[in-house]
Amino acid sequence: MRFNHNGVLSNIEALPGCSQIAVFHSVFVPLGQRHNGLGKTAHKMRLESAKDLGYDVALCTVDLENEAQISILEENNWKQLTYFTSSKTGHKVGIFAKGI
Repeated sequence: MRFNHNGVLSNIEALPGCSQIAVFHSVFVPLGQRHNGLGKTAHKMRLESAKDLGYDVALCTVDLENEAQISILEENNWKQLTYFTSSKTGHKVGIFAKGI
């Protein structure tokens, strides 16, 4: 399901096989809107949306070079579960989770 939280686009989908886990993906903050707190605000709205939809846990992946997104996750008590090197991009990707 696609959301628009104050201009920040994202998707929340149920993890196949476990409908109580929300997978957050495809988050996009417009280039001209970065570094002004919009991502933080939209993140909190996304968590509220997931809670309203009845999810118990949120899960996401993040390129470990994306310091802004990692900062938002850490400020909101997400935990990094593990990481892997993407065979597609060569980047290290972290897998993060948070109880809702």
